[in-house]
Amino acid sequence: MTKYFVYLSGEHISVAKAEVNTLARLLEVDKTIRWDGRLGLIESHKNPVPFFLERAAMIKEAGVVLSEVDAQYDLLGNLSDDVLTNTIRPEETFSVRTISENGGFSVKKRLGFEASLGERIKKVVGAKVDLKNPQARILIVFTEGNIRVCKSVASKLRLMLRDREPGRKSFFHPSMMNSTLARVMCNLAGVMPGEIALDPFCGGGGILCEASLIGAKTIGIDLNWRLLTGSKENLVSTGNDYSIIQGDIRSLPIHRCDCIVTDPPYGRASSTRGAQAIELVEALFGKADLILRRRNESICICGSSEMNIQDLAESMGLVVNQVLQIRVHSALVRELLTLGV
Repeated sequence: MTKYFVYLSGEHISVAKAEVNTLARLLEVDKTIRWDGRLGLIESHKNPVPFFLERAAMIKEAGVVLSEVDAQYDLLGNLSDDVLTNTIRPEETFSVRTISENGGFSVKKRLGFEASLGERIKKVVGAKVDLKNPQARILIVFTEGNIRVCKSVASKLRLMLRDREPGRKSFFHPSMMNSTLARVMCNLAGVMPGEIALDPFCGGGGILCEASLIGAKTIGIDLNWRLLTGSKENLVSTGNDYSIIQGDIRSLPIHRCDCIVTDPPYGRASSTRGAQAIELVEALFGKADLILRRRNESICICGSSEMNIQDLAESMGLVVNQVLQIRVHSALVRELLTLGV
């Protein structure tokens, strides 16, 4: 089997690892991911990298591990010329970068590794260096006990997500979820192309847009007509099927969906206030068993820790799979929960 890697962005590491682990289950890779700091290692007969880079919001880069040694051994001495010639073509440009996960390698030592390997690639392969836009990206990762040489591909999705932030959409409202977190929630709920994804508190459609761009058929429900029309405006640009319904979760106007991804209104900015919001969540949980076709990890919901959504879900017989926390500021902790029925 080939060894592959993913390297996480620096924010909310536990959430990022949960996103990648969920995507790995969707892909049904042969082995579970082993984590070494922000580096995830996967051994598999099939290449999972394109899927991870297409789907994951919190992967910075990913690729294949070419060589690895214990940190006390000679990395370059254990890296064969054959690996280099099979990885980089003479007509390609390349770059060499280093990342230190444990802080145990000085910048001077890392720059020495970069220069030494770069010179060797030029000599053995004949390729030319291009630090700005290389065709082959070689990454050396230093972790607690290992040094790994990898061929890496940078995430393009992260740039696309920045371009899809709420303030850049056709319709904007301050309550809209940022595109990165919306994509993470869709991944945690296991949204797949062709499925029906429901957001019963859709607002301006931030979550629906990410589910739609994954390829799901989306249904959005909200009481606020202005937000619904804005949601429709945003969804048109995705080019996929969607339905927008003015309604109330307490009289849910749909019969079936595959998954639910939602961010119920809460806090001072919410027109429903905290007490009513938890009542609406309770109504949603009461209907989940009737409408969900997919049973396990089919719900991802975001809420304030003060809402005690986990206790409510467990009291209503839902299976709580994951509870992940994101600290917004000292007075607000958001919780992401994945649930099954």
